[in-house]
Amino acid sequence: MDGNGDPASGSAAAYNTAFPLRFTGAGGRMGCPSAGSNGYELTANIDTDGNGYELTANIDTDGDGSADSGDAYWDSGNGWTPIGTSSTGYTGDFKGNGFVVDNLFISRSSTQNVGLFGETNGARIETLGVTNANVRGANNTGILIGNMNGGEVVACYATGKLQGGDQTGGLVGNIRNSSSVNTAYSTAYVIGSNYVGGLVGFGFRSSITNSYSTGRVAPANNSGGFLGASGAQNTQSNNYWDTSASGRSGGIGWVATGGALPGSSAGVTGKTTRELQTVIGYTSGSIYADWNANLDGVSGNDDPWGFGNNMQYPMLDYQGMSLVPQGGQAMGIPDNWNAPVAGERVAVCLTPAEFPNRALVSGQTYYEGWVWEKSTNGDTWTPVHESSGNAVSPPPPTYEYSPQAADVGSFLRARMKLTDGSTAYTRTLGGRVVEVDNDGAVPGATAGAEVPFVVGHTAPQVGLRITASDPLPAGAVDSRVGWQRCPNNDATYSDCEHIPAIWWIYYTPVAADVGNYLRMYVYYETSAGVWTRHATPFTDAVVAAQ
Repeated sequence: MDGNGDPASGSAAAYNTAFPLRFTGAGGRMGCPSAGSNGYELTANIDTDGNGYELTANIDTDGDGSADSGDAYWDSGNGWTPIGTSSTGYTGDFKGNGFVVDNLFISRSSTQNVGLFGETNGARIETLGVTNANVRGANNTGILIGNMNGGEVVACYATGKLQGGDQTGGLVGNIRNSSSVNTAYSTAYVIGSNYVGGLVGFGFRSSITNSYSTGRVAPANNSGGFLGASGAQNTQSNNYWDTSASGRSGGIGWVATGGALPGSSAGVTGKTTRELQTVIGYTSGSIYADWNANLDGVSGNDDPWGFGNNMQYPMLDYQGMSLVPQGGQAMGIPDNWNAPVAGERVAVCLTPAEFPNRALVSGQTYYEGWVWEKSTNGDTWTPVHESSGNAVSPPPPTYEYSPQAADVGSFLRARMKLTDGSTAYTRTLGGRVVEVDNDGAVPGATAGAEVPFVVGHTAPQVGLRITASDPLPAGAVDSRVGWQRCPNNDATYSDCEHIPAIWWIYYTPVAADVGNYLRMYVYYETSAGVWTRHATPFTDAVVAAQ
């Protein structure tokens, strides 16, 4: 647990049995010695305070895509044993070198301090991703660390799903006693009981800096899109959470008040998906202007973030960390994603030309198509639509998907298929698929001004296009469009029906429209994530082609 790697430092039983079983053929010392002991550093430019270990390859704890008894770390259904306990925490350094621990499976719902690391005491964990995790624990549960007692987390990220008790966070459950989380993110779906956050569950006398979270946070006592609780002397700076994707209007669930050591709610700001995915890097005025930090202690900032394109969240680009694809966090689904409507388009809006440069390796094609999946619980997913293609051809039409009636009540996600058989750029939509009412209305949008027609609405005919105006209001950054057919032109809309898969400001009547009246409705979104709903008047009754 001290990162020494010296079997002689343990008990005789450990030396004779446990250690040789785990490290066959290991020498007298296999851990990385502390800096200064023999002039060796854990890795270049990192001066460590103690011994440690580092990854030299990715670790996949589940090679078949489904955690089960055939996996090496199944352990009678309990899964991975967290490194470090409350009695013996991990105290060494751990450097991921940009590699990942993939498909981490832990099911220990009655165990406290659960994560890849259960408890760390003064450890430094850096440049490590834990991806596609499925973690379940009791109090102090996080995908990377359950309970962090001092030490540092630097340039780390987590994706997947976790469920815990009190102090549950996507990356770390509980940080305390001068712990620090710096330059990190989580996209995990988080479920907990009390003090639940997208990145960290509970912070006490510690700090969180230059980090963000985008995952869905299920409602709980004292839950926040970023941090469940900011306790005494806990500080945050330059952090963000996705207000749309998380489903949480507040970034911090509870803040200590009164007394000599109050907590602070400053330093955690809510942003929409679109705002977080705007590529403006460290430039002046950018929300990321202060994120070019010095992480290694050597003079000069380290440029630790890669900003991709306008459909990607920032990704870590530091000390060998790869942008391909960091656990599938990079994809944006801006169209209709927060409240997907049956029959309306949901679009991935990411083409091969928009990939970061490192996403395509010379001589190798990564992109093969898209798989759309649905789930009623965010855990078990069923394919509903699939496509094929490649990175040099136009994206196939199913990078867009129109939810069906059978999808109502389910979550949706899109997965990019890669040539090596894996998937990437996974993104779960922020809300369950809903049905519009007879007026085409979706809850949460305020009424706006009437939209006029441009042409074709007077005596409309089958086969002749009708076009409505699209005056994008001041401050609007996005719009979504739908059309209805109605047997009469009164204002009750009680017998109108939504026309599926029509999402433009123009529509060409078909035979089913004859005798009906048509209208278009459009939603506009502001940069603050506020939607307003507008509609046209009715057309005249549609007639057959002349």
